Amino acid sequence: MRKLVAAVMEKYGTDLTLVGTNINQTVRGFFWAVNSKSWQSMESEATLLGEIFRGQYAYLGPADVEVQEGDTLHLGERVYLFRRVELFYCGNQPLYRWGLCVEKGVNDTWGTQS
Repeated sequence: MRKLVAAVMEKYGTDLTLVGTNINQTVRGFFWAVNSKSWQSMESEATLLGEIFRGQYAYLGPADVEVQEGDTLHLGERVYLFRRVELFYCGNQPLYRWGLCVEKGVNDTWGTQS
């Protein structure tokens, strides 16, 4: 199963550069805006790509690449901060690493008290 997930990421994924204390690597994976009805009802408009301002972004990447909370993801001119990272398992086998990000400098106060 892990080989199948890795093959899908390699074929259909996007090059994502991960930078942090223990990592500086480009991987193939998936990255997209997380949209929910609750966010949409609070916002007046969304961009053409479906991005909701002040939104969060989901990351799916290789299980063996140890990205951590506080690391960053670079995509084009934008930089995103990992707020949560976990392995997704099928049985006892890790299939991929899942993460939740916010845009650095725009949304990097997400989850903090003001």
